[in-house]
Amino acid sequence: MNSKRVLKWIGCVVAAILLIYITLMVIVILLLVGSSEFKNSSIHLTEFRNSTLFYDDEDHKIADKVVAVHEVDNKLYYITLDGIGIFDENVSLLDTWNKDLNKYNTFIPRIDVKETHFNVSLDELYPNISSLDETDRDIWHEIFFDSEKRYTGPHAGYTIKLPFYVSYRKEDMVKHNDIVDLSTGHIIGKYGSEHILRNNAYYNFEFGKLTKIDFSQKGIYSYYSDNLNIGRFSKNNLGDEGYESYAQNELNKVRMKDLTVLPNLMNQQFIVFDSFNEFSDFDKDTFEALAINAIKNRKALQLGPLENQTLQQYLSK
Repeated sequence: MNSKRVLKWIGCVVAAILLIYITLMVIVILLLVGSSEFKNSSIHLTEFRNSTLFYDDEDHKIADKVVAVHEVDNKLYYITLDGIGIFDENVSLLDTWNKDLNKYNTFIPRIDVKETHFNVSLDELYPNISSLDETDRDIWHEIFFDSEKRYTGPHAGYTIKLPFYVSYRKEDMVKHNDIVDLSTGHIIGKYGSEHILRNNAYYNFEFGKLTKIDFSQKGIYSYYSDNLNIGRFSKNNLGDEGYESYAQNELNKVRMKDLTVLPNLMNQQFIVFDSFNEFSDFDKDTFEALAINAIKNRKALQLGPLENQTLQQYLSK
């Protein structure tokens, strides 16, 4: 009798453990499905460790240094600093179990150059793109050139003019996009806040830095100013010396990186202005509109010094 009770007790414990295990597994599956970034819930993109696109876990990498991912039907058309690729999400159960993903992934490397190539064509930028079938080639052309932005999503970016591309919007203390030179595989503008393409030039406002990519002159013009640090417009950190020092150090890092990398990439067509007044009046008006939008679009910021004066007046003091 006692042995039967013991066996019954053991059976109840085992059943309870199995029930708890099954319940936990169902919860995990529901969470994964509910938070899936793509149609295949096993695929994820992390912003850490070089923005890695992976299947199931980071040991099974699809690509890293990812700039953007456009999901079309059940395929991922991804752009990296080293090239472009297509991943078919229809992975079989057997291959899922074995983590055999190579047959589902096609990668096309970019051209191997050390200087920026302005106004480069897609075929010049990715010489092996002709090896893809016509449907995939058409989709890549739409991704890079379709002004209607047909293929969009949370991880999609957009073309300025090749080879310049704006990455997907990353989550941070300040949400931001990066400007990427796809011909050399370099990020040439981080933490872009507001931007616009006007008169064959691309204008980008970052807190602390203004950038103009001039496609007519085939050059980049930048201006750096501590007066544009985000702390100067913060509602909560105004006058915080520690925060101000941190913002200045971050700007100094950006400036030093630009001065080290960009002159070589641009074949000396990287110009640093010492004064905001070196921009044209059209440029100044454009940057002022971008700066005001960048500040107004953030709840933690206020216009402050720009409420009673223009950006030109503020930066000319």
